[in-house]
Amino acid sequence: MRTLKELLPKKNHPRAEALDEKTVFHIAKRIIVEEYGVRGGENIIPVLYRDKKLFLSPRSSLWASEILLQRESLCKRINGTLGTEAVQEIKMSRQ
Repeated sequence: MRTLKELLPKKNHPRAEALDEKTVFHIAKRIIVEEYGVRGGENIIPVLYRDKKLFLSPRSSLWASEILLQRESLCKRINGTLGTEAVQEIKMSRQ
C-alpha cells in the first residue's frame, strides 16, 4: 500500500542553494519596478547576491533612503515570489 505522500504531486519550488544570482536579480528587479515604477527600476540596481544577502546599488541618496525604509517589505515580496527564504537581508552598495 502506498502512502499519501507518495500519491500527492510534488511541489517544485527552487531551493535556496539551487538559486543563482541571475534568478534573484530578475525577481528583485521585477518587484522593484512593481513597487517604484520604471524610474525606480532604472535607479535601483541589484549588484550582488551572496550568503542570502542581496546588495542593491541606488543611484541617489533619495532611492537609498527609500530602499532602507522598505527593505523588510521587499525581502518578504522577493521570498514570496521565489517560494523560499533566499534573501534574508537587503544591503546597500555603491557601484
